[in-house]
Amino acid sequence: MEKIEPSRGVELRDFIAQGTACEGLIKTLEDGHFVHAYLITGQDGVGKKTLAREVAKYLLCTGEQKPCGTCAACQQVQQGTHPDLLTVRAGFHISSDQATETGKNFIIVDTIRELVAKVNEHAYEGGYRIVIMEHAEKMNPSAQNALLKTLEEPPENVLFLLLTDTPGSLLPTIVSRCRQIALHPWPDSTVKQVLAEHGYVGIRAAQAVQASGGSIGKALEMAGDDAYWENRRKVMKQFLDIPDYSSVYSIANEWKEAKDQGMELLDDLEDMVRTMLLCHLGRADMELVSDFPAAFQKMTREGSNDSFLHILDSIHDARRKRLSQVTWPAVLERLLLDIMEEKKKW
Repeated sequence: MEKIEPSRGVELRDFIAQGTACEGLIKTLEDGHFVHAYLITGQDGVGKKTLAREVAKYLLCTGEQKPCGTCAACQQVQQGTHPDLLTVRAGFHISSDQATETGKNFIIVDTIRELVAKVNEHAYEGGYRIVIMEHAEKMNPSAQNALLKTLEEPPENVLFLLLTDTPGSLLPTIVSRCRQIALHPWPDSTVKQVLAEHGYVGIRAAQAVQASGGSIGKALEMAGDDAYWENRRKVMKQFLDIPDYSSVYSIANEWKEAKDQGMELLDDLEDMVRTMLLCHLGRADMELVSDFPAAFQKMTREGSNDSFLHILDSIHDARRKRLSQVTWPAVLERLLLDIMEEKKKW
């Protein structure tokens, strides 16, 4: 992988590209007319935590141009140590000085009661107190009801930022007390730019952009994960470069213990085939398949749409069978045979 020196990460101004809701949020921060609670929604890795952190920086920043990113307050927000930034997440409760494990996988009512007590205290720095609640949908019903009263009668100078990828899991009354900011998948050009700013360029970065589905967080995680790319090469070699029919059973047998990672395997395969199809249609650069087996590079150039769609259908069928009573090796054998049948045409 080619790598360059990183320059900066995603900043508040970058979210203007997300549309009018984010642009309006930034404007209200600048003029001081923001509401007391926001519900930030969007798929995993699309930037919900980043946006919340950048908002917190803006309100707690002590620099002249907000958020400056360099003052002590901005640095503390970035590190999660600012005394006026309260982070709520499943499995932890808020103590007087730091988060402490509760051993739970949801946000409990006691955590919300502690939070309410904290936000009713005076801010340490005399300004705003910011609450960032990660995976707000993990509040149990009692916790949601406990938070509701505070959202209905919010303390002065307290901003609640609730983050979730499943807003339908929250009480309608919680949702109605918040202004919603929906984050959407980022354009490929933006994801590519952020990867470059973190030092990732070249073929791996291009493939991470394609596989991320517009999720900057997912693209960054992929680009820096050597194990992911090693496994991807193995999947590519065995599933897209099958030498003969006799190899089908040995490959399926090799992966028989990987049923728990079955969805990841099928996701990788689906991404590869979709990439080939996009290149075939001229909607993506052929560079993306430059490390694919020669037969599939040829298929990308000369194959029919039906061949790609048949393989995608086979992957979807394998995903369905994986959840049924069909044995995992049998699922893989059928998938490998289907791929070989399409490969023979090219």
